Amino acid sequence: MKWTREDLQKLDNHVSVDTDIEVDPAVFAGSSLINGTKDVHVWADGFLAEDDDRFYVDIRITGTMLVPDAVTSKEITYPFQTSSREIYSFAPVEAGTEEADEIRLAENQVIDLLPAVIDDILLEVPLQVTNASREDYPHGDGWRVMTEEDYQNSRQEELDPRLAKLREFKIDK
Repeated sequence: MKWTREDLQKLDNHVSVDTDIEVDPAVFAGSSLINGTKDVHVWADGFLAEDDDRFYVDIRITGTMLVPDAVTSKEITYPFQTSSREIYSFAPVEAGTEEADEIRLAENQVIDLLPAVIDDILLEVPLQVTNASREDYPHGDGWRVMTEEDYQNSRQEELDPRLAKLREFKIDK
């Protein structure tokens, strides 16, 4: 998934990709939200516009993330699907412009889709996911982890301590 301008010109300025890839788990070493990926498939369709010296590509990615369970910390699988449109420029883009934030520079005059694929995967990482049943939730002497729903239900049953004295109040007629 790397091309030079000459490679693209030999391919009539058009590239199609339909391939499985492996993403090195070391890429995710700094993240506590994802441990790795498997079964990643990339579809890409791009073309070189010689008039503005840019390569435009639409990318679709599917696969499975290996993420820690938010409750038990055991590794679980989480399917994902994402897509994006990337623009690569062979010519330098003026820094500080809106356009500079949206365009990737073809480093050493080589377009490499892998960094864009990794960025797209990282954007899909869930903040929390769990497969744990309520019995698997941690608990101890006088405490337990509960779901938001359980918490809200328990709050409805409790009487606000500031209003406890009102129970003693009786109206005499």
